[in-house]
Amino acid sequence: MKKFTPQFRGTAWQDGLKVLHVYLLPELAVDRELARLIAACHEAMAPYPITLLPDGLLHTTVEMIADTGADRIGAAERQDLVKALRKHIGDLAPFEITAGSPIANKAGALLDLAPDEPLVDLKGHVRDALIEARGPNVIQHDGGRPHMSLGYSWDTADSDSLQSALRRITPSHVPFHVRQVHLLEVGFDERPRDDDRTAWEITWDSVTVIPMDA
Repeated sequence: MKKFTPQFRGTAWQDGLKVLHVYLLPELAVDRELARLIAACHEAMAPYPITLLPDGLLHTTVEMIADTGADRIGAAERQDLVKALRKHIGDLAPFEITAGSPIANKAGALLDLAPDEPLVDLKGHVRDALIEARGPNVIQHDGGRPHMSLGYSWDTADSDSLQSALRRITPSHVPFHVRQVHLLEVGFDERPRDDDRTAWEITWDSVTVIPMDA
């Protein structure tokens, strides 16, 4: 693995930039098996140069509002986003997917999510909402396969040995219940680490929570 650097519109994130995102946030008080799997993954990841995401910062990205930064989206435009999201996803039924296996990658570690179909369907509805509210330029990246981020690397390390440690965790596949989506103002800040290194750390503020099948 190598140091993780967040991206915005195809270039490195600027320190302090904030961007609106639609995320899924796990409810670990409900999904106790998921909570235990994440704790086991964090234990395996602890010896590595990875900034572990605590319970309150675990997330799955559904979509990024990528046409501009959050500071240029005012209250009225945010209400347009909320209205469109409620219109397009409020009638969708909650669903259950599987989180796992845990995977070490070039930027840290994650939980694979499957099957793809309900997540791809949700993403399509979210994209329709964002485009309705802000136009086609709001979507500017693909996002890759569905996953839940567990932590971001801040230095180089052997991801093969981490993958071996993650593979020993059992059970490695657990339920993840999706019942709502979150519109968040997300920021990354570059913070100092040991030996004059730095790490990108994520924070966010909630804009709204939109329940499914409301």
